[in-house]
Amino acid sequence: MNILLYTPSIYVRKTFINALIPIGISVFHLDHLAMLFDTIRKNQIEVVIFDVIQENYSDIFPELIKIKQGTEPGLPEKIALLMLIGSVDKTQISRALQLGVIGFIKSNASEETISKYIPEIYQKIKGIPPARKFVRVSLNTLMESERIGVKFRSAVNLQLILGVIKDISAGGIAVELVGTFDPAAIENGMEVKNMQFMLDQKDVLVNAQVVAYQKRFCAFRFTHLSQQDREAISQFIFEKISRTPEAVEKPVELPTPTPSPAPAPSPETPPTGE
Repeated sequence: MNILLYTPSIYVRKTFINALIPIGISVFHLDHLAMLFDTIRKNQIEVVIFDVIQENYSDIFPELIKIKQGTEPGLPEKIALLMLIGSVDKTQISRALQLGVIGFIKSNASEETISKYIPEIYQKIKGIPPARKFVRVSLNTLMESERIGVKFRSAVNLQLILGVIKDISAGGIAVELVGTFDPAAIENGMEVKNMQFMLDQKDVLVNAQVVAYQKRFCAFRFTHLSQQDREAISQFIFEKISRTPEAVEKPVELPTPTPSPAPAPSPETPPTGE
């Protein structure tokens, strides 16, 4: 599932990244509207969230009219349109509903609220839960700027093992092992405590499980992340995708529940994430 967030606020952007990337929802961002429709088409956007905390409705409404009237070619048939609001202006909200907005998120909504509300509103529109995938980004370890070291101790013999990260997602990492180590020090299913690496000058300490191991290659699934470490990984992935979209690899698909379809929300009672 891909969502597009229009906001000039760094704080709002970080909040949505921290809320959605860890649950397998990809976040794309715009801080101006000129590229709105190109971004929707290019990234197969299914949900668009407009930040109107500054009450800039007059900037947003012309774009909503284009979507409602279908004057922009190549857009998905059903796009869920949401607004991030500060104060409640009943006149503007009524107009937004007429133009196809189906829900509103309050500006003080927590990351937990956002992580629950976005999938719920998607299901009300589509009738099925969103597909959730961990986006993996690959790193060119031949470049010093992308060479991220990692170290951990074997649970088998406590040997210190070193490596460099080849790719990373919110769910785990793939590592190229370096240096000398006992091949028997790693085995599939092994639990690793306190694996260490650094992302954008931020120390990350995680627990992980070996899910694949062969000679100099090892893949790990994260089993425990602190909130701080989860945010550091999410922000790193977002920035990497934004700077170098070619680094994105095939996403790792996550299983999703399949509850009964829910009806679309009634315009008279717009859903609000609080």
